[in-house]
Amino acid sequence: MKLFGRGKDAVPAGGGSTVIGRTGARRGKSLRRLVSAVLLLGILAAFTRPGRRATRILARRLDSRVECFTEPGSSTYARVFAPLFGHLYGSVAQDVARELTTRRRNRGGTIVDLGCGPGDLVVEIASRLKEARIVGLDLSPSMLLWAGRHATADGRVRFVVGDAAELPFNDASVDLVVSTLSMHHWEDPADAFAEIARVLRPNGVALIYDLGLLAYTPSEMAEIAEAAGLEPGDIVRERARGGLVASFFVRFKIEGFE
Repeated sequence: MKLFGRGKDAVPAGGGSTVIGRTGARRGKSLRRLVSAVLLLGILAAFTRPGRRATRILARRLDSRVECFTEPGSSTYARVFAPLFGHLYGSVAQDVARELTTRRRNRGGTIVDLGCGPGDLVVEIASRLKEARIVGLDLSPSMLLWAGRHATADGRVRFVVGDAAELPFNDASVDLVVSTLSMHHWEDPADAFAEIARVLRPNGVALIYDLGLLAYTPSEMAEIAEAAGLEPGDIVRERARGGLVASFFVRFKIEGFE
C-alpha cells in the first residue's frame, strides 16, 4: 500500500548530492566570512584605541541587554559564569593577602571589594585573612542577594549596595580596595578613582583588575588620573599574575597618600 507520495519539491534520485554539495559550499563560505570578520574585529579591538573604546561600549550595551545583574540573569551569572573565574579569584586573593600582610605586618585591616557580584572573591579573601573586615559593594541588589549568603553574623564580612563613584566610606578608612571585572562598567572612571584615593588610608593600596582587551591604555589612564585629581604616575598598570586565566587580565595599582 502506498502511504505517502513524493511531493512536487522532492529531490529526484541521484540529484540530492549536487544540492547538498552546493548548500554545504555556501555554508562553508559564509562561515569563513564570519570567522574573518570576527578576527578582524578582534584585531581592531586589541590593537587600536578606537577599537578598544568601541569594545568597552559594546560590553556595556551587552550587559544592559543581557541583564546579568538582575534576575534571572544574576542567577545565571552566579551559578555559571562566576565559578569560571575561580582560579583568578584565588590569585587575586593571594595578592590581597600579600599586600595587606606586607603593609600592616598582620592579617587584619579593612578591605572593600568594588563590584563584588555574588561574593566569590570576598569568600576567597576571607579564607586567607581571618581577622580582616571585608565589605562587598555592588550596584545590583539581586547580585547581593547571592552574596549575602556569605555574610557573617559578627559583621566581619558584609555586603552593601553602592556605587564606585560615590563610596559610602569615610576618608582614609580603608586599607585595601580590590575590584575584578568591574572597571569597564564604571560610567565615570575618574570619579571612581577619585573616590578610591579618598577612602584609602596612608600606606593603603588599591588593586583593580580587568580584562586586558577592555582595559584602558596608559594614555587613557593618564587622562583619567588627571580628571580624578591624581598624577598620571599614581595609577600604575601591571600585568596580572596567576596562570592562564590571569594572563588575560591587567592590574591597576594605586598607593594610599600620606
